Amino acid sequence: MASMLRSLTKRLFVLLTFAITALFLLSCAAWFIEPGKHWYIALLGVGFAFLFFATCTMLIFWIVLRSKWFLLPLAAMAIGWKPINAFIAFHPFTLQSQQKKPSSLRVMQWNVARFDEMRGRPRSGKSKRKQILEYIRKENPDIICMQEFLETNDSKLFDENIPYFRDSLGYRYFYYAMDHRRPDRVYEHGIAIFSKYPIRKTHRRKFGGPREQKADESFIYVDIAVNGKMVRVFTTHLQSLLFTNAEFRKFEEIKQGGDSTIEKSKDIFLKFRNAYGFRQQQAEMIRKELDASPHPAIICGDFNDVPNSFVYHRIKGNRKDAFTRRGFGIGRTYSALSPTLRIDYIMTSKEIGVLQCRNPHPPLSDHFPVIADLLLPD
Repeated sequence: MASMLRSLTKRLFVLLTFAITALFLLSCAAWFIEPGKHWYIALLGVGFAFLFFATCTMLIFWIVLRSKWFLLPLAAMAIGWKPINAFIAFHPFTLQSQQKKPSSLRVMQWNVARFDEMRGRPRSGKSKRKQILEYIRKENPDIICMQEFLETNDSKLFDENIPYFRDSLGYRYFYYAMDHRRPDRVYEHGIAIFSKYPIRKTHRRKFGGPREQKADESFIYVDIAVNGKMVRVFTTHLQSLLFTNAEFRKFEEIKQGGDSTIEKSKDIFLKFRNAYGFRQQQAEMIRKELDASPHPAIICGDFNDVPNSFVYHRIKGNRKDAFTRRGFGIGRTYSALSPTLRIDYIMTSKEIGVLQCRNPHPPLSDHFPVIADLLLPD
């Protein structure tokens, strides 16, 4: 009887290992499969981190039991090495310093969530704007790429941000593209690049997007002259899921179960499907411009997608991901939903050196900044 029970238990664990490794490999496939056509594979890719850890657990389990079944998760991890390498940075001893080398170019990527003005002021009359600006002053980047950058048309209600960056923080050169504007024009927000070096050229390309968004998302680039060297810097904010309070309520109701769980799940999955399709189109547009750049290029942005996604893979191409080159760990950049979400990036042309990349976690926005010290080619 005991021997039969052991045999049954082993078979169950073998089946579990097959299931986990199969799902893990499918999540790896999200890197190559077009999400506009196969959005459910892309959705599975969001769970890559948990499937990776589950696969590691099964590997250790079979090794401890000294069973040949350890070869199955080991083979799956070997096949999925590229997505694993994009997910985890393996550089524990790389220099991580707030001090910048004189010859380097410090670039900061940060979605500042409208400087917390929308969430902070209605409740308490306060926001984290001053803390965010002081944090930027302390880090002193040469170039800042920002998403959800807020600008006001009524200085009695909100502080003006572009003049502050120009006059108080010393960023004399900038390019700002408005993507969203409130109907009464009290405020607007979009994407922006600020530079301490001269900007020689600017360009904006609108994506177009879902009608319900009522916005004009885009990507921009600027050509910057850095000590006689020209570099092209891109920034963008790719399509989000556009979850409203209604969707977040549905998430909570799904957790509690109930007769309408399937119907609520369909609505949420529809949001995922649409967002994946739009992001794929946006990634293709950006990749075309990156490949056509006559100068070494840097792209910073909130991609709203994980490192093992089609969007990440398409934009990156043969470029360097600054975090995987000189960072360490998972590099979480989004504070909500999951502790494994890295959706904000700094990528560079292969001829640009990456000296260090930091991913600090100041509790000032729903996103965390990414800061890289780069070395431009001679």
